[in-house]
Amino acid sequence: MKPRILIASPVRQKPSILAYFLFSLQSLEQQELEVDFLFIDDNDDPQSTELLALFQSKIERVTIFKNDQNNDLYMKDEHTHYWTDSLIEKVAKMKDSIIEHAIQLQYDGLLLIDSDLLLVPNTVQNLWNEQKDIISNIFWTQWHQNDDALPQVWMMDEYTLYQINNGEKLDAIEIANRTSAFLEMLKVPGVYEVGGLGACTLISRQALLKGVRFKQLKNLSFWGEDRHFCIRASALEIPLFVDTRLPAFHIYRESDLLGAETFKNEVIIPYKKNVTVSLCMIVKNEEQVLARCLSSLQGLVDEIIIIDTGSTDKTKEIAKHFTNHIYDFQWVDDFAKARNFSFSKATKDYILWLDADDVLQERERQRFLNLKKELANIEADSVIMDYFLAVDQHGNPTYSVKRNRLVKRSCYFNWVGAVHEYLSVHGTVIQSNIAITHRKEQAHTDRNMNIYKQREEQGKPFSARDLFYYGNECKDQALYEEAIEKYKQFLATKQGWIEDEIAAYLNLADCYEKLKARDKQLHFLVKPLAYGMPRPEICCRLGARFLQDEQYEQAIYWYEQATFVKNKAMQGNLVEHAAWTWLPYSQLAVCYERLGLQDKAEEYRCLAHEQF
Repeated sequence: MKPRILIASPVRQKPSILAYFLFSLQSLEQQELEVDFLFIDDNDDPQSTELLALFQSKIERVTIFKNDQNNDLYMKDEHTHYWTDSLIEKVAKMKDSIIEHAIQLQYDGLLLIDSDLLLVPNTVQNLWNEQKDIISNIFWTQWHQNDDALPQVWMMDEYTLYQINNGEKLDAIEIANRTSAFLEMLKVPGVYEVGGLGACTLISRQALLKGVRFKQLKNLSFWGEDRHFCIRASALEIPLFVDTRLPAFHIYRESDLLGAETFKNEVIIPYKKNVTVSLCMIVKNEEQVLARCLSSLQGLVDEIIIIDTGSTDKTKEIAKHFTNHIYDFQWVDDFAKARNFSFSKATKDYILWLDADDVLQERERQRFLNLKKELANIEADSVIMDYFLAVDQHGNPTYSVKRNRLVKRSCYFNWVGAVHEYLSVHGTVIQSNIAITHRKEQAHTDRNMNIYKQREEQGKPFSARDLFYYGNECKDQALYEEAIEKYKQFLATKQGWIEDEIAAYLNLADCYEKLKARDKQLHFLVKPLAYGMPRPEICCRLGARFLQDEQYEQAIYWYEQATFVKNKAMQGNLVEHAAWTWLPYSQLAVCYERLGLQDKAEEYRCLAHEQF
């Protein structure tokens, strides 16, 4: 059952401002929530009353109560808003009546929002997903013209923007430093505990039932109903939080209407056309590369989820500069469990997964933005992207594979496998022209090998895929005889993916070459030919074998075969880009030169240069 949320506001507003507020509410995302609206019409302008009625006619589950109390004079101009004690008392009563209504109708949450705010469409879902009893969405306002914009949240008292302990004596410099630190923290997207808040606040049913209210505390001189609400919450031991990820826009003055129009056209409307993306990562001791990775995704993803599996360096400290969604996960020698945990924390439409030593090159950023727009209009459960495992000095790939890199969250795809895990997807899968680049900084470790060894010692069963990747780990560590054993066990299962079977035969050939068993090397080099059209990687390996044996005619045959294949396989296999481009032409030049055919050799050298 979807959570039931009441969005409510006492409304006494100019029509020009109210129209933007209502457009913002109409644009809210509600797929995962059941949202009702409640307005207390306190307007003295009949056009504003008409706007509320028009909203009610367009939107389901809208309730409007007319406030019959005498309307005190409420004035505002380009300088400020002029509040009186009686006005504040009236607003407090209206908000408390809304609370009673929410309790009576058993709403799971109540969002109290001022009628001069514009929200990013996913704001309410974001607030609810945090599962805080009281949480406000941030906005920034020039409370006085020509002053810097300040937030509607604070740390202490009526509006103190820094923490001060009992008995502390602070000079002006320390006050300025603490205030600056608080404001800078709020500029980093995340969720933070604060001492006071208001104007756009989601309150859980639990907090409502505990007794949070806005009416004045008689023994307190603080001015403003929000102060009394926050003090009651603190007395009830309910912490207060602010979400700074999707700042709202505040139409504090009529001169802000131009900014409201910009916010509507550049934030609200495009947001409804674009899908949202959560970036999910698992990390451990990645202080050298994490900032580089996250910086390359800034402005592209809407949420960053970091799962730390036991860092002892500055990894988490670095992550805090980019996100407040950092979770600890006790490492249990199982990558799939860690990745599934990261996916469970995501809240956006799609999930993008990366490793800390991956980056999105500048040339790929616009492609990613274009993809987000396209996904709003097409059906896609998973998006495949290229993964550049190695690049040359110009950033061009030398080795690459394809990965299901971006997946729809609502499909609840799972990761499988303790080591060399894979994402099990189904449904509609599309290809993209986006590439993720791997930039490994750390040396290869024996972490994966240790996991395999431990599982083997414990007698745990190995899937066909496990055996293949176990063989790869052995080969990478030059344990060629062990690698051969694992590859043969994998092939004997006859349950492997075709691409892995082809790779296993080629890896067996490499192992036997290292062991100087050349007959067996050739035996396994030709095995992949049974799988269909020979790929350039296979042709070049065979060509190299015959070239080494000075059998130039045979070498020429296989290198020529490599040049005939033009379309790269799309199944996700490892692509050696040299074999698809310049390498066979360069080796043909070598063969013809050895045969004394210099003109032919020069022809192929030119072709190799063109392909490089």
